[in-house]
Amino acid sequence: MSVTFKHSGHLGDIVYSLPAMRTIARHCGVRVTLYIPNDVNSGYGPDRRHPAGDKMIDDAAFDFVAPLLRSQAYIEAVHFVPGNDIPCDAVNFDAFRGGSVNVLAGNIKDYYFKIFALLAESPSRWLKRSGGVHSYAKPYDILIGRSMRYLNQAIDYGVLAQLDGRIGFIGLKNEFAQFSSRFPFLPIEHVPTRHAQDACDRIAEASLFIGNQSVFFAIAEGLQSNRLLEVFEPVPNVVPSGGRTGQFLTTAGLARLVSAFFSRPITLPDPDAALRSEYTH
Repeated sequence: MSVTFKHSGHLGDIVYSLPAMRTIARHCGVRVTLYIPNDVNSGYGPDRRHPAGDKMIDDAAFDFVAPLLRSQAYIEAVHFVPGNDIPCDAVNFDAFRGGSVNVLAGNIKDYYFKIFALLAESPSRWLKRSGGVHSYAKPYDILIGRSMRYLNQAIDYGVLAQLDGRIGFIGLKNEFAQFSSRFPFLPIEHVPTRHAQDACDRIAEASLFIGNQSVFFAIAEGLQSNRLLEVFEPVPNVVPSGGRTGQFLTTAGLARLVSAFFSRPITLPDPDAALRSEYTH
């Protein structure tokens, strides 16, 4: 038996919704069955970019996230179907978009607890890495996931080169190309992943994950990994909690947190510039 839920996306929103789904299912003594509609338009104009294009979740996005969802013990099934094929009694986890929650602030994970008036426990892991044996090389000291949305353009990730550690980038090829061209003196490798479960395993193995407000940070949050968040202050709707974590608004903040984590000094080439923020959506 299971409780049926509907969630239209995006990917990060789905990952952040899982603790509330798990709470409801546990209260009922059953597991989660999740329906994701394949025909919901994103409503984005031509000036807004998103990997799923004009859909909230397209085929590629579903194929990416489904292995992660299906591998969680509290999830019984995940379906990707037209909206009309979703059971009418499914708990509507799109309700947070109805206007009663300020989706431009707060914490996405908490939206569902507020909407459905759920009792929350202390922050705990809601994602698990796969149990398979991996042929990965030495884990990364730092793994970075940085989408093309929710960017602070003033952050200089080039300062991380001073650590002389193994740094990887997780994400789309064009995201990596943009990042590596922006910080050409930072030795960094693109880390290919087949799907979100693969990404989850990579993040779990890294000593430290650094990301902006994207699905990869949602995964790191679900793992309770060591993690640092590049906050997008115009829309600050992610608040890390639990485990060893931090947030930064400037290059100085990034350097201070990473330096403290690795107990290694980082020098700021331009201390004045290191205090600036510049946001692009």
